[in-house]
Amino acid sequence: MSAPFDPGLQPERTLLAWRRTALALAVASIIIVRFTLELYGGFAIIVGAVGLGLALAAAWLAHRRYVAAHTELHRSGTLPSGGILVALLAVTVGLLGLASAAFVIGRGLGLGVRL
Repeated sequence: MSAPFDPGLQPERTLLAWRRTALALAVASIIIVRFTLELYGGFAIIVGAVGLGLALAAAWLAHRRYVAAHTELHRSGTLPSGGILVALLAVTVGLLGLASAAFVIGRGLGLGVRL
């Protein structure tokens, strides 16, 4: 009898990929603070903290999704649906993109200290 799915490897690989993505978002959030702090002060810290919080939430949701997928695959052989993790990723990337654009525009206008 063949199983309808890989009995353990695919969910783990997917979880590891989401963990790497969350780690990359956390690092990007910290780097955004580093570069925009001189231009935007406390606002840069808030943006970085929100980005870091969203990255941690993505890691937590990825773990929850893994547990749900693993359980459902063993129970019925199907994957549960849901897109909140992808939506959270999109919001975080959008926030970091806006912060990056603000940095570029701020530097172009001569704001802050030149490195």
